[in-house]
Amino acid sequence: MNDRTDSASIVDGRMTLPGVASAFVQDAAKPLGFTADGLVAVSGHDWRDGVLHDAARIEGHARPDRARIARIDQPEPAQDLSLTIRSFPGESAPLLRLSLPAGAQGDLDDRLAAELFLPQPLFAALRQDLIDGRADHLSFAATTNLWLREGNADEEPPVFHLAPEADGRPRQAHGRVHSISWRPLDPAGDPASLAPGQPDQEAEEPEDPVAEQLRRINWSLKQVLIILVFLMLIIALK
Repeated sequence: MNDRTDSASIVDGRMTLPGVASAFVQDAAKPLGFTADGLVAVSGHDWRDGVLHDAARIEGHARPDRARIARIDQPEPAQDLSLTIRSFPGESAPLLRLSLPAGAQGDLDDRLAAELFLPQPLFAALRQDLIDGRADHLSFAATTNLWLREGNADEEPPVFHLAPEADGRPRQAHGRVHSISWRPLDPAGDPASLAPGQPDQEAEEPEDPVAEQLRRINWSLKQVLIILVFLMLIIALK
């Protein structure tokens, strides 16, 4: 099999580029993991070909987990990716798509977008947990068709590369997600995290004004009784 791109040649799954010493290969045994946060549930609809479609989605930020993503022609590592999570009918395995808009300018961090496609039941469960505050952090791992430098199988952290553009089309990579999980935000145990003006739990509770008034009345009654007893003793001695 021999495929051509604008600047690369792929023969039997091995990609070479003019002027680049090392070749690139795909490794299905090396998954790419992501962590995501800042998740927000977005509701809406859009119209395509005169038909109304549900455009509900989840948006957030994702980062490669103990890995880097780079372009082969300009290998700046990506640290922050815009993440969009969408649903699709059925219950097949979730899918991942990584893309760079054609002709976009700027650093890789500003351009690289990750789209996660979940089967409808899984998407609905994640969206509900997000609304209920049980999905602040998301983790997923996928096997992708990104490229690794040949002979660098033990490189740490691994660098996954996007292929060069083909016929002017935007760079894209695809993957099949084989694990996904989410969890709520961990409670902060730092006392400094208390809201301003929030009293310490061990601080003395303010006294009840009603109870204080009752104590004063009881004290006054006791004084009156002592005087009465004293007067009765005087009368008895006479």
